Amino acid sequence: MLAMACSKKQTETPPGVLGKEDIVRVLIDVHLLEAKVKKLYLNRDSSEVVFAHYEQMLFDDMGITKADYERSMEYYTDNIQQMKSIYDEVVDSLLARQKAQDFE
Repeated sequence: MLAMACSKKQTETPPGVLGKEDIVRVLIDVHLLEAKVKKLYLNRDSSEVVFAHYEQMLFDDMGITKADYERSMEYYTDNIQQMKSIYDEVVDSLLARQKAQDFE
């Protein structure tokens, strides 16, 4: 019974933390946004302002807050195995998108 309780705790996320599928989706979109802003070739201050604006729009569209995102990143950073699994999915998705664009 103790083993079941421990394994259950490892798979459940605390309140206010995005689930794995949600954080993967958010990270994919955040990384795509970062790439788009980088392509604008703005100075650092301007790119940070533009990124922050569009990041907020992204979070609004996804129905989350910046605090939700930051809390989730803090949680998953402290759980390195889960973060590795999340980034494996993020990288795979970004690579698949890049390959799809290469064939267009």
